[in-house]
Amino acid sequence: MNIKSYQGNPQKNSPALGATLAFLGVNGLLALLHGSQGCSSFIRLQLSRHFKEPIPLNSTALLEDSAIFGGWEHLKKGIAVAADKYRPQIIGVMSTGLTETFGDDMVSALSSLRSERTDLLGLPVVLASTPDYIGSMQEGYQRTVESLLTTLAVHTEIAEDPTDGNKEDLDATIIAAPEDVPTVVLLPGCHLTPGDVDELKEIVVLFGFQPLTVPDLSISLDGHAELEAAPVVQGGTLLGDFRRLAKGSACFSFGLSMEKAGEFLKRTYAIPHVNFPSLTGLAATDSFVLTLAKAAGKPIPEKLLRQRDRLLDTMVDFHDQLGGLKVAVALEADLLYSLASCLVEVGSEISAALAASQGGIHRLSLPIPIEVGDLEDLEERGKRSSLIIANSNGRQAATLLKIPHLRAGMPVFDRVGYPQKRWIGYEGTQQFLFDTLNSQS
Repeated sequence: MNIKSYQGNPQKNSPALGATLAFLGVNGLLALLHGSQGCSSFIRLQLSRHFKEPIPLNSTALLEDSAIFGGWEHLKKGIAVAADKYRPQIIGVMSTGLTETFGDDMVSALSSLRSERTDLLGLPVVLASTPDYIGSMQEGYQRTVESLLTTLAVHTEIAEDPTDGNKEDLDATIIAAPEDVPTVVLLPGCHLTPGDVDELKEIVVLFGFQPLTVPDLSISLDGHAELEAAPVVQGGTLLGDFRRLAKGSACFSFGLSMEKAGEFLKRTYAIPHVNFPSLTGLAATDSFVLTLAKAAGKPIPEKLLRQRDRLLDTMVDFHDQLGGLKVAVALEADLLYSLASCLVEVGSEISAALAASQGGIHRLSLPIPIEVGDLEDLEERGKRSSLIIANSNGRQAATLLKIPHLRAGMPVFDRVGYPQKRWIGYEGTQQFLFDTLNSQS
């Protein structure tokens, strides 16, 4: 592929969208975008089309004068108004290219606000630096998870000495696990759907562990009915859960982008940490299940063994159709590796592997190099393929090339049920192979 100095048809989402996604997995959090109203509107549009749910996202609503003189005071006012009007348990702030390019210092703005409003000293405020030029959705999500951990897990004095306005809410969120049930910390990457996170937790419970998931989209964005939309996140990781991280017996991170967050917990609390670049495929799932069995000191549950037998039977029954299948994949790096490595395992050929951003792709091994590319590159590189795997925007390339298109990633807005879909574990892998085969008909 020739090196281009432009993206004619980008496949990537903004880092601020990834940050919003991470914040949406924390209960009682109010997400605040430090940028223009248009930026927040576009993020809400993308996420609401994907999840078919209202997305609680606020904005400091910077205008032309702010772009010239800075939005420092806007940020202070935005945090204060959000705290007074909505009384959230946590406020999560993410930056944009506009405010980062100007040089707005979010840390000093928060410090100045707290010196003026001492009643807000006990309100946790998580700051995430997510300008557009750091990469894609995956990088924004990664940075935000790390900020959540460093702010809420380490600075426990904020959680333990709340203001009167927050103490009742905080106490209500502290739900301790039974003393005889060991807790394992799960750090899912942005490539896992709410259904995937639910499956992940179910597998862990089978081994007798109590899962503590950061962030937990399986509760907030799983498609449950709500009586009315709220300005703060309903469901997800509890504020009190961050205080229990130190008691975790182990930490598992999923997706290479989550490795740094897991290593942070390992350094801070001396918790054993293992990173799993993928949970899709027989070998990848075996690795996770065997790790859990060793950690629990228990045999593998019969339910998982039965699921594994069904996956093996599927691989045997359809090896002739999966073997040699030429697939072009254009996704965020972690999801690209998960699905492509599974296809390689069953004998398929990856004809193109186009990541939305760098995202540590040099550390991910496939039979062909993973390159950063857009959907225009997909049109060129996918010509020899018999299947395209990409988000809904890949339908244009698939239509042009007259190639079947399996939807994956974000956004998926022209197929129903994607947030509940499972791609991981033995059952998720089997369903992925079924979908791959059925897309050919």
